[in-house]
Amino acid sequence: MTSAQSIADTLGRRLAWWGGGSVVGGLALAASSSERVRAFGLQSAGWGAIDLAIAGIGAARSKPVTSPSLRRTLWINTVLDVGYVAGGAHMMYHRPSFGGRLTRDQSWGHGAAVVVQGAALLVLDAAHARQLESH
Repeated sequence: MTSAQSIADTLGRRLAWWGGGSVVGGLALAASSSERVRAFGLQSAGWGAIDLAIAGIGAARSKPVTSPSLRRTLWINTVLDVGYVAGGAHMMYHRPSFGGRLTRDQSWGHGAAVVVQGAALLVLDAAHARQLESH
């Protein structure tokens, strides 16, 4: 197995664990009576489900991963992750209502979850991209 494939497999397992924990924890928080906590939980569960799907697609891949391709993808994702954190922080600070669909507390909760999810993905993507740089 190539080192790139090993790194991709490790990343996939870590993403699956993070995604699963986000779904379980998010669904537990979604039962809260607090609008902020409920919004945080729903947003976290949604991100977790997407993370699980991405990890599953990666695990089902039949073609081996190449180092240049994985490195490029991870650095692009790292830039996107910074955008997610900034977007979530914007939601927390400005608390947009999205045309009256969200209360200020719900907007804060969704934004906080986006910050947490984006930061976690930033750490995962950047750490694994750095590992590829050293191989």
